[in-house]
Amino acid sequence: MKTVLETSAYMLIFAMISLVSIDFIRMNKRVSDAGQMSQYIQNYIEAYCGEYVIDTADKEDVVYIPDREAIYNSLKSMASNAGMKLELKEEGETGNYRYIAYDLKYGINAAMFRYSSEHTVKGLARYAVIS
Repeated sequence: MKTVLETSAYMLIFAMISLVSIDFIRMNKRVSDAGQMSQYIQNYIEAYCGEYVIDTADKEDVVYIPDREAIYNSLKSMASNAGMKLELKEEGETGNYRYIAYDLKYGINAAMFRYSSEHTVKGLARYAVIS
């Protein structure tokens, strides 16, 4: 009988440790997802927001200026689908680059400890302006 009680106690301890570990894994996954989303935002802005002047043979240059509002809405929608909130703000420019500051807000929850907090990733993305 003693061994049955000891085994049951060990199994309960093991179950508690497992639940705590799963909670920490979930929180770490959320932070990793926010980091990946932040990097994605930077890459997306750099790839799709650039302004370029294209030389043509008939002496009129064609200027490519993308629809930034559509790009920003696309990024906000993607962040929203991941359970995050994205705020974008145009910043200054240097040389051939313009900058966009962003705040990516996300929440972290731990069910075992009833812990909940909001976090913000602040970043700066750039895009080329080539003429």
